[in-house]
Amino acid sequence: MHLIYSKQLMALLISVSLLLSDVSVVLADDAIRIGIFPRRSVALTEKMFTPLSEYLEQQLGQKVSLDVPPDMPAFWSRLKEGKYDIVHLNQYHYVRAHAKLGWQAILRNEEFGEDTIAAGIWVLKDSDINNLTDLRGKLIIFGGGDHAMVASIMPRDILLKAGIKNDSYIGMSTLHPVKSIISLYFNQGDAAGVGITIDRLPAIKKKIDVDKLRLLAKSEPLAHLPWAIRGDMDTEKKDKIIRSLLLLNDSFAGKKVLTSAGLTGIRPASDTDYDEHRVIIKRVLSEEY
Repeated sequence: MHLIYSKQLMALLISVSLLLSDVSVVLADDAIRIGIFPRRSVALTEKMFTPLSEYLEQQLGQKVSLDVPPDMPAFWSRLKEGKYDIVHLNQYHYVRAHAKLGWQAILRNEEFGEDTIAAGIWVLKDSDINNLTDLRGKLIIFGGGDHAMVASIMPRDILLKAGIKNDSYIGMSTLHPVKSIISLYFNQGDAAGVGITIDRLPAIKKKIDVDKLRLLAKSEPLAHLPWAIRGDMDTEKKDKIIRSLLLLNDSFAGKKVLTSAGLTGIRPASDTDYDEHRVIIKRVLSEEY
């Protein structure tokens, strides 16, 4: 009899195990997938945003996975293929994703106390380049490829407004935005395009002496980097995600999560906040969104 009960118990345990296995598969398939664009290296980005993904997992009661592609083309490819539910992305990718794929802006970064960001063109402090016209015939390093909004598109717009067209200088791009300023520091170019707060970033200060840099020109500040969700997301889930992320502003624990992500806050955003970016993109890339 004991043998019979043991066999029955074993069968029950196996059935429960299989059932739990099925549930775990469902949970894995039902995970909220966050995509973070490669503004920095993959390793650093994963370290910075893991606390945020863990926080969201607790708030939503749902598995949250974090993905950081190696470069901008890979990020766009995964976004286009429907790999994500929430994305943190640059302004160019956002307006394109909104127009072509229906993504909706919900929030935007606050960094150094500001929820706007300006682009800059940097030179070395001891450079003999003193105004934008001195850049004719020079090598300018843009960060993150042609579609990096703050480190490439906006700096090129600064040049266009000064009457300096693309064929007036030599342009090259780095893999990530921050690499452009490092390349400049090591004299691999004459100027670099990147955000005006680059010299305040701790990761940059560890690599170079920022006192040897000089900001040659800057753009007007525009809406900061957005967070967006799939346009077909359930309204209740969307609202819960927004509430959860905004709550990070209001507690000591939440501020630690934000600090890890390099943020001083996270603020509400809407699609119209990125209309001025659309104007610049059309002017620089001849793309209309």
